[in-house]
Amino acid sequence: MPGARLGLIVGKRAVAKAHERNRLKRVARETFRLKRSELPAVDIVVQVRGPIDSHTLRSRLEDMFKLVEENLA
Repeated sequence: MPGARLGLIVGKRAVAKAHERNRLKRVARETFRLKRSELPAVDIVVQVRGPIDSHTLRSRLEDMFKLVEENLA
């Protein structure tokens, strides 16, 4: 496997409006893109299960990517 890959699940039940779902996915992809070179070759799946703002999502993803890097590298 060449590098880390990201899978995103943001359902209508979690975030009702399409533009909000798209914003969260953009934030998640950008956060992943910035950290991708530091991550081991793993598949990461992120599922948004409830309402969350983009700043909180970004900080939680950064924390998660840091844990993945520390524990799997």
